[in-house]
Amino acid sequence: MSTHATFPRLARLLAPVTPEDFSTRYWEREHLRVPRADRGAEGDAAPVTLAEVDAILTSRPHYHPNVALTDAVRQVAEDEYTDDTGVIDPIRAFKRFAAGGTFIINRIDEYAPRVRELCSSMEAELGIHVQANMYLTPPRAQGFPIHYDNHDVIIIQCEGAKRWRLYESPKPLPMRGERFESAVTKPGPLTHEFVMETGDALYVPRGMMHDAVAEGDALSLHVTVGLHAVRWSEVLLEAIAAAAVDDIELRKGMPFGALTGRVPEAQLADTLKAHASRVLANVRWERVRDRVATQYHYGHKESLGGLLLDTMTNFTPETVFLPREGAAPRLEAQDNAVVLTVQGRATRWPAHAKSTLEAAIGARRFTVADLGDALDEKGRLTLVRRLVAEGAIRVLRGTP
Repeated sequence: MSTHATFPRLARLLAPVTPEDFSTRYWEREHLRVPRADRGAEGDAAPVTLAEVDAILTSRPHYHPNVALTDAVRQVAEDEYTDDTGVIDPIRAFKRFAAGGTFIINRIDEYAPRVRELCSSMEAELGIHVQANMYLTPPRAQGFPIHYDNHDVIIIQCEGAKRWRLYESPKPLPMRGERFESAVTKPGPLTHEFVMETGDALYVPRGMMHDAVAEGDALSLHVTVGLHAVRWSEVLLEAIAAAAVDDIELRKGMPFGALTGRVPEAQLADTLKAHASRVLANVRWERVRDRVATQYHYGHKESLGGLLLDTMTNFTPETVFLPREGAAPRLEAQDNAVVLTVQGRATRWPAHAKSTLEAAIGARRFTVADLGDALDEKGRLTLVRRLVAEGAIRVLRGTP
């Protein structure tokens, strides 16, 4: 199976670079800039507009730090644009923005439907947690000084333009808790400089130092999609923990005096090595697989836009259905039945519905006539109605 078929949303986001080329050449190694002109018809449209950002900022109350302002020239104090309870004061916030501050909407995937769909579908494809922040910068302003992120990011320039500068970085692949500290980590020489225009995409691996300045006389709006990969070190620690809890020797306490200098250090060191060797010999992937997968599925975000309309739709044989972005449904045979799991919700189906379910959740778009003849038309309509209600599929409305 091609990587385009396995990772279709990533393919559209980075076209014409294939997911295979991205994973082998760029991922966790070097930056990748994809101009909109190169992405062509395959590329996704901007996931959020300036009008949508205006509505988000002005039509509901927000608390700091869900919405924040930052400025590379001078530090922006929270009380410059919030009240005593931490609620954003839109009037004061926009005045500070006009003076050079950059608006940040953290987790904009919780506010903007297309950003939500993007994050949800990429999570389902890649098997890692994905979230997005938005940055709106006035002309010729800069939100942050040179820094690095402790997770990989894909930047999508939605409106305006921004000049990006990348630097040699002394901190390769920082861990999740290794936040940037300017007093500790200094950038190396400038390595790349370019302008991101509307529609361009940019991948920056974690640890790569960078900064960016709004270019020209227009506002610059971009969304940063954060890719929070599970590190092998985290998997190894989980695997060791799973093996260790069943080891009777490791349930025993350390000897009296071990921590007060009454037991020879060499004896303690040898005992630790012996325990570690025994545990590592018993590390098994299958023992940790479900634990790691459960952590991922528990935090996976759904994209349920349109569910109300879909559940109220009177389906006909001509109704067209699509897989719901990021649903990642799973089928499993169990006790002469089939279990469908969507976002931790498990439903049981009769065994004879298996081929129809497989056809529905595996299709890019379909009508009930495309689902085979294991069930009659009434049965297929009942099946798709249940799949809609479970959040596995959606009704096609307009252009998919």
